Amino acid sequence: MPARAAAQTTPADLPRADYGWTLRALDGGTLTLEAFRGRVLFINLWASWCTPCVRELASIERLQDALREHDVAFLAVAAESEASARRFLRSRSYALPFYVEEQRAPPAFPLRGIPTTWVVDREGRIAHVRHGEAEWDRPEVVAWLRTLAEPTGR
Repeated sequence: MPARAAAQTTPADLPRADYGWTLRALDGGTLTLEAFRGRVLFINLWASWCTPCVRELASIERLQDALREHDVAFLAVAAESEASARRFLRSRSYALPFYVEEQRAPPAFPLRGIPTTWVVDREGRIAHVRHGEAEWDRPEVVAWLRTLAEPTGR
């Protein structure tokens, strides 16, 4: 998981995020990732028809709850139409901020399928990529993200 990946690379080796990715918030407004520059980003690309995506949403929400006091922005990005995402979310009560893609993920964010999750550190480096489902609220993940969110965290 993150600790193992961190041992294999140095911060200078990590790929850079593309802050030009444009998203539309389901609660209104269009933005780019630029709005989150300087914060740790947890970006999850999901779809309502993807069973593993739906299964991991609850653990992402618990992770967000565990990190409320830390500077981590959560973005649950639906890789489907706004209408489909809204239909799915209407009957559920998630507290995550949901978005849809105004454009596909740029090449800086490697994608092999969904779900895919990227963690971007404060300096704009992609510190972790996960293709596939995960239990995001595990203690070691919470601890790692807390460390990343510290002003001098690595």
